[in-house]
Amino acid sequence: MKKIALLFIAALMVFSLFSCGNDKDILESTKTEKTVLMTVDGFDVPLELYRYVALNSKADYEASRGGSADIWLGESGAALIKEINAHINDIILTMYTTRSLAAKYGISPEDEYIKDTVDILMDNVYEGYGYDYIAYKNDLGAVNMTDSVYRFITANDLLAEELYAKLIESGEILSGEDELRGVINSDEFVRVKQILLTSENGNTDEENLALAQKLLDKLAHGDSFEDLVQKYGKDLYMFNNDNGYYICRGNRYEEFEEAAFSLEVGEVSGIIKTPAGYSIIKRYEKDSDYITENFEDLCEEYKKGKYNLILEEHKATITVEPTDEMKNYSIFNLDSID
Repeated sequence: MKKIALLFIAALMVFSLFSCGNDKDILESTKTEKTVLMTVDGFDVPLELYRYVALNSKADYEASRGGSADIWLGESGAALIKEINAHINDIILTMYTTRSLAAKYGISPEDEYIKDTVDILMDNVYEGYGYDYIAYKNDLGAVNMTDSVYRFITANDLLAEELYAKLIESGEILSGEDELRGVINSDEFVRVKQILLTSENGNTDEENLALAQKLLDKLAHGDSFEDLVQKYGKDLYMFNNDNGYYICRGNRYEEFEEAAFSLEVGEVSGIIKTPAGYSIIKRYEKDSDYITENFEDLCEEYKKGKYNLILEEHKATITVEPTDEMKNYSIFNLDSID
């Protein structure tokens, strides 16, 4: 009887392990995870999505500042907390801007095509884990994600694709060859080169700023912009590249674009600070042969930029509204939430 009992217990344990690993119900979000912390244009934002954005943003902030949690202490820490909260809200606002604008064009995550495609894509992910939902859930947990958040992001990508196609169909994003050629040859496109100084060269922010000023002085005294790009620049795309960048608005940092489009051909900018580092930009005459050879790529540059500008314009019309539940959570207590 004892032997039979032990065999039964062993069999039960095997069954338990098997059923847990292959029980899809374990992916269901908890009631706490579903708690609505804010709304964006009428869309509910659950705690699990906020947690994903907040904890990963917090990790990024700490990693970029030496990897210490001490950055949140003192007066400077208080200012940084305010900054990261605004950053988190902006990321969430951007996510829901896609949903909000898609809805205005009659596109919904509940559309049959979207739902079916999400199910297919998610099943491909599950299959990659051999339908071991425990392993899958553990990997998601390592990046502060849940299955529902993964599904949300997957659906958002599909909504963006459908919205992009709808904007082209409506003519809000130009698609005709003659129209696009006109845009590329107009002042909506400029050709620039840049000297980029980043922390990757081992310099501090202050040292890079001082170096940028030194390079401006060299340019003022007649040094070649191209030579300084090759000697000091940290933009890999610029090395041994005589073409530089052909850019339109909507695809790069706003500060970079504002500077580039403010220049006349042959003119050099001042020092531009972006999240990438410090830049000095020079505008060049466009090359018709380059445009002909790279026409399709330049068309895609325009279309993506225009799409981003349309999203930004809509984003400016909606806001993040916290619920009463929001007061119970901060970037410092999200780790303890089950």
